[in-house]
Amino acid sequence: MTPRDRPVRLAGYASRNTPASMALDPIELSVVMLECAAQRCLIFSFDLMIVGSELQNMILAGLRRLGFAPGEVVLLASHTHYAPATDRACAPLGIPDIEFVNQLADAAENLVRQLLRAPASEVSLEVFEGDLNHSINRRRYWPFPTLGRTYGFRLTSVSFAPNPSGQTAEQATVALLRRVDNGLVLAVLWHYTCHPTAVVPENVVSADYPGAVRRAIRERFGEIPCVFVQGFCGDIRPNIEVSRAIGWRERVRGTLRAIVSGPSFAKPSAADWMRWSKGLASGVCDIALGSTCKAFSPKSLRTGSANIPLSDFFAGATPDKLLAAQVIEIGEELEIVALSAEACVGWARILDAAVPIRPGRIRLYAGYLGALFGYLPTAAQVPEGGYEVEGFQPLFGLSGRFVEDQIGAAVTGCVKRAFEDLEQAKARMIELIPSPGP
Repeated sequence: MTPRDRPVRLAGYASRNTPASMALDPIELSVVMLECAAQRCLIFSFDLMIVGSELQNMILAGLRRLGFAPGEVVLLASHTHYAPATDRACAPLGIPDIEFVNQLADAAENLVRQLLRAPASEVSLEVFEGDLNHSINRRRYWPFPTLGRTYGFRLTSVSFAPNPSGQTAEQATVALLRRVDNGLVLAVLWHYTCHPTAVVPENVVSADYPGAVRRAIRERFGEIPCVFVQGFCGDIRPNIEVSRAIGWRERVRGTLRAIVSGPSFAKPSAADWMRWSKGLASGVCDIALGSTCKAFSPKSLRTGSANIPLSDFFAGATPDKLLAAQVIEIGEELEIVALSAEACVGWARILDAAVPIRPGRIRLYAGYLGALFGYLPTAAQVPEGGYEVEGFQPLFGLSGRFVEDQIGAAVTGCVKRAFEDLEQAKARMIELIPSPGP
């Protein structure tokens, strides 16, 4: 899905106004269709900042003509900041390229048509888990007065800066889908939690580190679909070691900037980013070639979904969007819980407590589902402020405040209802199974 015939506006940075005409590496769309008995599910993976309302509606309309209900379709974005814009509600971050959106909707439908024509293969899953060391929390409390363009004068603030003591999620998960008859790997589903925001140079088309991982996986397993499940990375970004020497003038400017506006991240070079992304890709491949965490042949497939209005936890003006939750249960061993938000990493623990994981099951949390509305801070972060609470709002079409004493119950309630929908679907399937004869 890499645009090569014309310059395009990219999504991700309000300060980036010049269309990009160079592709650093390909951006892709991958899809896997799972079927079990009367249940089926399409899991899409887009190299996009977000899928957005327009593209989501076009894809769902096309797939409805092929017999797929919305609850059977999961649209996940990697959140790369180096792909064409697709959502009008986020126009300050990049004006959508309508031709690109139309082409992408057609490509998604054509891929599914190809899947429907292809023979099905019985698969088993091998799941691998391991820890990386490539991300850092980006919300840092700054106890001194600051003056900036976004917030004006503040006595204390939460800066967009490295917070080594902040929460991260360094575990990466890789699931290989193997044919049962010959062991051939047909597809890979992998999960990690980190903003793809560090490509150098900035104004190029790129899949960022998910593309680097994809290339490394294909070197090992061949040209297979790689479905990336981006975690709750709202407040997590790359932890890149900056190797270049910093002159005294730049040091002075950095010190003065910190005094006035608070601390910030150092800018990496292209070599720094390449070294970091290749190291991450190597780490993911090492995990996939290590000891199996879980191997199973799924005996069932279930999906569940729910949504709530943003007014359940946000007071003010919002785009015409909902908070949506989707759950995919693959056998009794693996489940994916996805939200249409840039959820901060703390939500994983909150949802684990609200909806405990069943013994022996692996749960992957995914953000950037479908028509994403914006950031989803935790209740503890709301009074702290910062970009993930206030600063992002005008870029995503919001204006107002998160309601601290409502957000926790609203979000966990939405996820619980998605699980309830899944359980109801399971009960309906049991009712359809004929009773054994005498």
